[in-house]
Amino acid sequence: MALAAGISVGTLLFLHRFIPHPLRSQHNDVAGFVLAIVGVIYAVLLAFIAIAVWESYAAADNLVQTEANMVDDLYRGTISLPPGVATTLRADLFSYTETVMKQEWPEMTTSMPARIQGWQALDQFHLGLVQLHPQDGPTLAAQSSMLQNLNKLYDVRRGRFHAAGSSLPPILWWNLLAGAEILIIFSSLFGTPRIAMHVVMVGLLGASIGLVLMLVVLLDNPFVGRSQVSVEPFKSLTRAVETMDYPHP
Repeated sequence: MALAAGISVGTLLFLHRFIPHPLRSQHNDVAGFVLAIVGVIYAVLLAFIAIAVWESYAAADNLVQTEANMVDDLYRGTISLPPGVATTLRADLFSYTETVMKQEWPEMTTSMPARIQGWQALDQFHLGLVQLHPQDGPTLAAQSSMLQNLNKLYDVRRGRFHAAGSSLPPILWWNLLAGAEILIIFSSLFGTPRIAMHVVMVGLLGASIGLVLMLVVLLDNPFVGRSQVSVEPFKSLTRAVETMDYPHP
């Protein structure tokens, strides 16, 4: 915000030096009309992108919650399996949850995680589940349902990594920055009786634009910064597992 306000004030002072106040004040009516049009165009663009990144952020948050829910469903579903197999499968899911929280999440704040250990835990779970050859109907139905949920978990996991690595195209950032500067230039072409008041108004306009741009930056990186998508769903899953009555690792 401070940078945007500084650039705005710098633009005003630069134009004030080369375009005298009497000349600018003679065209206030036309400048105001054009500024209104430019302001509406930029506001629509800024609002559109802000809404788009917010929806992406909300989708990433929903992916995390869905992923944790699916792991919880699989963990609870093991109660329908033979005790020995169920214990092994629970250990694999517990290992996966620990890997997501302690390894993948910190790495997602700086770069794309290696993902290897998480996939290995799920592969072990998948292998243990398909090697089960149930002879009774209820166990077979439970196995089939868990395999379907596991496939959905794979998709949600891939979606989380995609959300962590995707961002706004550079062309949109160029449009946002160029549009902001054009709007500031038009607001600087007014001729006001006192330059100090003009500086304050242009500075506040720049700060307002910077505020929204800062919001776009934060939401465009859902797993970075203090506003990142929380890992709390997985922490809640771990706490829930520890309170379950049947054996767990």
